[in-house]
Amino acid sequence: MDIITYETIRNAHRAEKEEELQKLPEGFFESVRNWLLHKEKLKDTTSLLEFENAKKLLEDIINRRERKIVLAALRTVRGEMPPASLTDDERKFFDQLVNILKAFKNEINEKFRSYADIVEEKVEEAKKSVEELKPVEEKVENVFIKPNGKLLVKALVDLPRFVGPNLESYGPLKAGDVIFVPEEIGRLLITRKVAENILE
Repeated sequence: MDIITYETIRNAHRAEKEEELQKLPEGFFESVRNWLLHKEKLKDTTSLLEFENAKKLLEDIINRRERKIVLAALRTVRGEMPPASLTDDERKFFDQLVNILKAFKNEINEKFRSYADIVEEKVEEAKKSVEELKPVEEKVENVFIKPNGKLLVKALVDLPRFVGPNLESYGPLKAGDVIFVPEEIGRLLITRKVAENILE
């Protein structure tokens, strides 16, 4: 690149105030570092003033470029093209940022999907439970209950062995079988239309 002067650094700083990341001359930062080392060795007042001012300008250039690179990495993860004005070192920094952001985004999306799946599963379970309870909540009319609290029912379909709330086993029953069952079980069988009440 051309020989670095204080004016070169000022011009780079002025340009970097623009919103877009600016294209720097090849080897800019290395050349500026060498220029600063040279100026620091000169003990005259002008050199020392240029040295101090140039350091501040350079620090501001670096800070501005860092902010722009971070924002560019975010935009790239969201689908935009990466900037073309990166130095080699900045390109490494940019690529690392993009990889970190992508990994973070994927992790968040995975967690979100997991939570959504869990919520959906719980909603489905709740719906199923409500559906199963609906027949039980229906009022069964015209049933004959014996004094001992049991119903005489006839199976309308084949029923496998089942256990009642009193932990007693009933069945298996074939269609047409008649059996005394506790009122709660009898009403459940009748509401599900797998048995009918026999009035005595």
